[in-house]
Amino acid sequence: MNTITKELSLRDQQIEAIITMLNLNIKPDPTIPTTSEALVDTSHVDLVWKVLIFDDFGRDIISSVLKVNDLRENGVTVHMSLKSDRQSIADVPAVYFVEPTSENIQRISEDVSRNLYESYYINFQNSIPRTLLEELAAATIPTNTSNMIAQVYDQYLNFIVLESNLFSLNQKNIYHSLNDPIAAETSIERVIDCTVNSLFSVLVTMGVIPIIRCPRGNAAEIIAQKLDGRLRDHILNSRNNLFAETTATLSFQRPVLIILDRNIDLVPMLSHSWTYQALVHDVLDLHLNRITLEKEEMGRTTKKSYDLDSKDFFWAKNAASPFPQVAEDIDVELNRYKSDAAEITKLTGVNSLDDFDQSDFSHNTQHLKSAITALPELTARKQTLDMHMNIATYLLQGIGDRKLDNFFQLEESITRQNKSTILDALKDPEKKSSQDKLRLFIIFYLSVDEVTREDMSDYEAALREAGCNLAALEYVKKVREITRMNIMSNPVPQSSGFGFQGFSSIGNKLTDRLKEGGLGGGFENLISGVKNLLPTRKNLTLTRIVESIMEPTTATAPETDDYLWFDPKLSRNSSTKQPRHKHAFQEGIVFMVGGGNYIEYQNLQEFSQRQAVKKKIIYGSTDILNPNSFLKELEMLG
Repeated sequence: MNTITKELSLRDQQIEAIITMLNLNIKPDPTIPTTSEALVDTSHVDLVWKVLIFDDFGRDIISSVLKVNDLRENGVTVHMSLKSDRQSIADVPAVYFVEPTSENIQRISEDVSRNLYESYYINFQNSIPRTLLEELAAATIPTNTSNMIAQVYDQYLNFIVLESNLFSLNQKNIYHSLNDPIAAETSIERVIDCTVNSLFSVLVTMGVIPIIRCPRGNAAEIIAQKLDGRLRDHILNSRNNLFAETTATLSFQRPVLIILDRNIDLVPMLSHSWTYQALVHDVLDLHLNRITLEKEEMGRTTKKSYDLDSKDFFWAKNAASPFPQVAEDIDVELNRYKSDAAEITKLTGVNSLDDFDQSDFSHNTQHLKSAITALPELTARKQTLDMHMNIATYLLQGIGDRKLDNFFQLEESITRQNKSTILDALKDPEKKSSQDKLRLFIIFYLSVDEVTREDMSDYEAALREAGCNLAALEYVKKVREITRMNIMSNPVPQSSGFGFQGFSSIGNKLTDRLKEGGLGGGFENLISGVKNLLPTRKNLTLTRIVESIMEPTTATAPETDDYLWFDPKLSRNSSTKQPRHKHAFQEGIVFMVGGGNYIEYQNLQEFSQRQAVKKKIIYGSTDILNPNSFLKELEMLG
């Protein structure tokens, strides 16, 4: 099969690596990756049926990019947790995907000694230390079972991909760990080493050795130095160069890896957004691309989960869209579905798609083939639209209950708000969430030049009255004092004129349509009241920094000339200062130490698409946090 050249996203590259692992580390031929096709063609491979064993992190890595059907297509008959009690399946091989820990080595050794499976293909998520490898070898000696271990591989896949070019290391409470004044030095070193290992894995998966840029004097600098050293040592000393296969095919232009500290800008971590994906993350329970919705019925709480993935055409198209456009597109897609369904029923002579299976096509066989071909796609489209109507309904309820439209409006023009408007918002009884009020005020505090002591006293009194825990604010005061964050995070003044009229009626219309029978009810006039709720385009602080590094000749962003410069391909004694000749980058990897969010990811993607020659920008963080989770970390530090 001829390989078709196509730029792969980080998600494509991770899927390719996982599928290779599932096929016992035999790499299938690549094909064109699309949202509706498998990334790699495994048809030429003699499919070996197997079981998949993973630890918790391995489960999260795989489940974020592959579903059960994908596993089955690659010969996985059953998948189980390493920690679970498992019965023997003696005639099939087992593929393990686990972290290299002593506990996991012990569990694998027990499985081997009990002859649970025919053979063992052990894949570690990152490089296994020699001591643990020796521990595994020693465990097989007493039972004479070393011959049953067919493979031991380092996969370098210890990161989670959430979107095409968005990844998370899934490290919890890192902002707190790195900024806690009483944290033990050993715990900080452990966090930094873990981060360096995961970033090294991202680069191995991408097959690139980047230029590294970072500011001076924080955790980002330490991570950059250690990663530079790790890459340099690997290039010089490794007998198995993990970058050898890809470096020959790389273009002359190398990517830049920009490592930044969360304290450069706290505002996006607390903002009330108006885009679909960020709203879902803030309002609903979105974790590892799964939404869990709770509903009260007859005094009982029921839960329903939805998976959001690359095959979801509506999510792929609208995740970064403002909510009014999402409502409009639901209407468009619903009408398109109705039209296509009507065409099928007209050709086949049935009253509705539900009658399709019971119909007698003996007198109308010429249309049977086209109808059978179209029906699965139509059914899947209906399920997808049903799901997003439900999600939109829950979002509208959450927006209405918390008055998020009003918070968004205030924050979009935050530098033009005065004391009176902020106090009115903090005291508004209809705004019931104390966390939303605290987030609003912290954003205001970080966005204005100065707040007098007298004014601060009034604000704090209003916050206390609203039931806010001021610990987070106390910590933010210290951060602002130390870093002068307000210089970096002042948003560009925006034009006013947001239309928020008729918002409650939108929710009523959507709920009414659902009661009328799901998609059958239609979305007539749903969007009449939301067309003006569109956010103003602006570059966030992070995006301006990225622009100044990737487009140094045209950027109007904060100066980054004093950022450190590391090139792992140069000698150790090379300067860490930027070369005199500045050059642009077409590809960038932006990594935020201490927490990231969908708002910054979307802002970077919008920036990359606006360029005359579109850039590829990957965004990652130690963890992707919703605003209230980050607020809790600030409270812990206060």
